[in-house]
Amino acid sequence: MVSQPQLTTQSLLCTIAPWSISLFLVVGLVSLLHWLKQTPELPEATLAVRKLDVALPAPPPPPPPPMKSTSQSSEASQTSLNIAGLGDGPQVNYADKPKMTLPKVQSLALPEFTMDAKMIQQRLALDMPLMAVEKLDQVPQVVKQKYFPPPLSIRRKGIKRVSTEVELIIDQTGKPYIKRITDPVYPEMVEVIRNWVEHARFSIPKKDGQPVQAIYLYGIHFNYGR
Repeated sequence: MVSQPQLTTQSLLCTIAPWSISLFLVVGLVSLLHWLKQTPELPEATLAVRKLDVALPAPPPPPPPPMKSTSQSSEASQTSLNIAGLGDGPQVNYADKPKMTLPKVQSLALPEFTMDAKMIQQRLALDMPLMAVEKLDQVPQVVKQKYFPPPLSIRRKGIKRVSTEVELIIDQTGKPYIKRITDPVYPEMVEVIRNWVEHARFSIPKKDGQPVQAIYLYGIHFNYGR
């Protein structure tokens, strides 16, 4: 059993302890507030306002006025002229932008080149001028030729004379070459003309006393009446 004096002391301590703690906290808070009041305050930040002069750039020039389009619709740009009322003529349409069309060609005839014309490029001197007979000192003359009988069809027709025409190129030695047979008169005379030119010789064409190459439109006359 606990004695009466011990119970009284314990009761007194339980009563005094809360008050003591409260008093200690109050004293601590008051001391803290007093210390905070003595702490120097930080200076307030100052805001400096300065005046600045700002020059604005000049405004851009106004845009040019819009260009008026002169183009018109295709319906307005086309003018139709109907002359059917004046007669049975065609109807003609005139437009600002006509459409070009190419002609339709089924086939093209290639030019015919004789073997003599190809041989000219191989045999003639390219560095020598080609002169017309009118500009030569003298017109070249035949100095050598060979007789060729007429074709059978010409004999059967009883033809005694055939006057043909051929364009010749005569080199600086007097050798003739066929450039173009302009008028054989009869188709069967083409081969006779070729043979005659192959075996013929002309006098040397000259200009200012110097041999040159000449172009000559020459008439070959074949006489078969003898």
